[in-house]
Amino acid sequence: MIELALSAGVMVSCLAGTFQFGYTFYIYNQLVTAVGNGGRYAAMRTYRAGSEVDLEKGRAAIRNMVVYGDAKPNELTPVVVNLHPDQVEVEWVKDKTGAPTAVHVAIRKYPVNALFRTIYLDGRPGVEFPFLGRYAPAEREP
Repeated sequence: MIELALSAGVMVSCLAGTFQFGYTFYIYNQLVTAVGNGGRYAAMRTYRAGSEVDLEKGRAAIRNMVVYGDAKPNELTPVVVNLHPDQVEVEWVKDKTGAPTAVHVAIRKYPVNALFRTIYLDGRPGVEFPFLGRYAPAEREP
C-alpha cells in the first residue's frame, strides 16, 4: 500500500506534466499554422497605401485571416481557442523608397491556459515572408 501511494504520486505528476506539455504544444502548432497562412496571404495581397486608414484596413484583413481563416469572415469562430485579432501583429518591412520588401506576422500576449499554469506566448510564433504582391501606393483599400 505504501508503494502504491508513493508511485501514484509520481505517476500523477508525470501524467499531468505530459498533459500540460502536450496541450501547450498542440495550441502552439495551431498558432504556427494560423500565422503561416496569414503571412502567406499578406505576402501575396496588394499593398495599398493611399492613407493610414487603408494600411489599417489591410492589417485588419491579415489579422482576420490569421484568427478566422478568412479575410472577411462571416462567422466569428477563431481557428485557435481564445485568439483575438488584437493579438496579431502585422508589420511591413520597407526599403528606402517605402515599398514593402517583406511582411512580418506574429502573435502577441496569447495565453495558453494549460492544466497548472498559464503560459504567455509573446512574439512567438512569428513568420516573415518576402512581399510578392502588387505595390499600389496610390490605391485605396476597398
